[in-house]
Amino acid sequence: METKSDKTIQFIENFLNTDYNSLQSNLEILLKDYKRKTKRLDKIIKQSDNQQKEMIRLHEELDEYKNSLEIKVEQEIKKREEKEKMLLQQSKLAAMGEMIDAVAHQWKQPINIINMQVDILGYDYEDKLVNKTYIENFQHTIFEHIQHMTNTLNEFRTFFRPNKNVEEFNVKSMVEKVLLLTKDEFIKNMITINLNDTNNFTIIGVENEFKHLILNIINNAKDAFIDNNINNRVININLITNATSNIIEIIDNAGGIPENIINDIFKANVTTKDESKGTGIGLYMSSQIATKHNGTLKVYNVTNGAKFIFEQKTLDKI
Repeated sequence: METKSDKTIQFIENFLNTDYNSLQSNLEILLKDYKRKTKRLDKIIKQSDNQQKEMIRLHEELDEYKNSLEIKVEQEIKKREEKEKMLLQQSKLAAMGEMIDAVAHQWKQPINIINMQVDILGYDYEDKLVNKTYIENFQHTIFEHIQHMTNTLNEFRTFFRPNKNVEEFNVKSMVEKVLLLTKDEFIKNMITINLNDTNNFTIIGVENEFKHLILNIINNAKDAFIDNNINNRVININLITNATSNIIEIIDNAGGIPENIINDIFKANVTTKDESKGTGIGLYMSSQIATKHNGTLKVYNVTNGAKFIFEQKTLDKI
C-alpha cells in the first residue's frame, strides 16, 4: 500500500521532471534563437567588413585618381607654358624679320646721302669750293645721318633684348621708339601716324615687351592699307588718362576687320591675312602682353577702319 510519503516523493519527482522538461524546452528555444541571431550577426559583420573593404578600395581609387589628375594638370600647364613660349618666340622672330627690313630701309637713305655728299665733296674740292665752313657743314650733315643710323641700330638692339626687368616707363617715349624704328617703312607706304599725347602717363612693366603690342597693331594696319588699296592712309595713336584708367587708342582707316572674325581676332592662329602673309600670332601675343601689364586689349570697327583700345585700370585713382 502506497504511503503518504511515497505520494509526496512521487509528486516531487513529477514536478521536477515537468520543470526540467520545461527548462530544457526553454533552453532549446533560447539556444535556437541565439544561433539564429548569431548567424544574423555574423552576416551583418561580414557585410560590414565587405562594405569597409569597398570603402577602402574606393578611397584608394580616389587617391590614385587625385594623384593622376594632379599630374595631368601639371602636364597640361607645362604644355600651355611651352606653347605660349613657342608662340612668343614665333611672334618675336616674325617681328624681327619685319624690323630688319625696316632698319635696312632706314639705313639705305642715309647711306645714299653720305655717298652723294662724299661724291660732291670731291667735285667741290676740284672746283676749289672747299673751305673750313664747307668742311664744318659737311661734317654736320654726315654726323646727323650717322647719328640717325646709330639711334636706329640701338633701338633695334634693345627692342629684341630679352630684358625681363619690371620698371616704370613713359608711354609716349615708348611709342616714339617704336615709331623711330618704323618711320621710313611707313613713309615709304605713304602712311601718316599722329601721336596725340594730351594725357601722357607711365606704365609699370617690361617696356621692350610692351613695344610688341604697339608694333603688332600698327603693322597690321599697314598691311591692311596695302591689301585694301587705301589712298589716304592715317593712323592716330591717342594717349588718354582719366579718373580710373590709362588708355592707348590706335585708330586707322584701313577698312576695318571682317565681322565674322572680329570676336576671335585675339585668339591664336586667327588672321585676316593670307597664309603666306600672316600666322595669327601677333594680336594673340598683344592680348597676352596687355593682360601681363594688368590691362585689357579690345577692338571695334569704326568708320572706314578699326579702333584698338588698351585699357589699364588705375586702382590709385578709384
